[in-house]
Amino acid sequence: MTRSRAAADKQHLTIKVAEVVFAFYSDRPTGSVGWKRSYRSFECDEHPDVRIFTHFDSLPELSLEDKHLVFDSQSLWRLFRHGGKTVFVLKSAAYDPSPDRVAVFAADFRHGDVYCRNSLHSAPPDGLLPDPFRYPLNEVLMVCLLAQSRGLMVHACGVDDGGRGYLFAGNSTHGKTTTARLWRNRATVLNDDRIVLRRREGRFWMYGTPWHGDYTGVAPHGVPLEKLFFLRHAGENCTRQVAGTEAASMLLSRCFPPLWDAAGMRFTVDFCAQLAESVPCYELGFLPDPDVVDCVRCVP
Repeated sequence: MTRSRAAADKQHLTIKVAEVVFAFYSDRPTGSVGWKRSYRSFECDEHPDVRIFTHFDSLPELSLEDKHLVFDSQSLWRLFRHGGKTVFVLKSAAYDPSPDRVAVFAADFRHGDVYCRNSLHSAPPDGLLPDPFRYPLNEVLMVCLLAQSRGLMVHACGVDDGGRGYLFAGNSTHGKTTTARLWRNRATVLNDDRIVLRRREGRFWMYGTPWHGDYTGVAPHGVPLEKLFFLRHAGENCTRQVAGTEAASMLLSRCFPPLWDAAGMRFTVDFCAQLAESVPCYELGFLPDPDVVDCVRCVP
């Protein structure tokens, strides 16, 4: 991020994502950290819901044993519970056997400490300190918070078409980034890869996040969800309405489920079922052509 001298001298950064306010504190100025550029749109001055204290240069010594292991992603992170705390042990690359971060959070995830081991793999090329909240911690922590009856994060492109919220859900290669590019001059793209869904005042809303895919345009606001489309590539633009268990299952297979949390999984399944009952859902077969925008707008 390019900042003014005053901003660079600050020792905290506050961002708001899907109505959740994260505050990051450190003994280093925020201008010395390589925060994700897209955070700029999400900065705020509101009272934090989650306080995160960052520590650079070293990792804590923790007596973690196999009996404390709750979940192993088999890739970049593992989750432990020890001494009443939740501990995330994270790597920046699958080929690096040693962790580059350890995050220790209270049981409610309202406050925690993130310890960073600076390395060539994690340091930005401009010489700044590595972003302590980078993937996969940002994603995993958000999923943990949402699982506490707050909402759900999905693999999706979200579009605000003049106050009408269209959600295009899909897994890798299904066309989320292509969809974002097709809509970029026709509406506001909230994100091309990670969208948060929440229930507010009896309606389902969708929110942009700063954690995008190949399309870098993001927006921080929320919009009521009007229609949900499940993407698939096809030889023509066409829609098929889906509902009930089919729609709920399709949504569940495209979300970020808290597999390590039984109560959170029950909430997630119920959330998907309730959304499928309340919001019109469709399977959208599409061509990578701008005509699909009008096709979506014409769906009754």
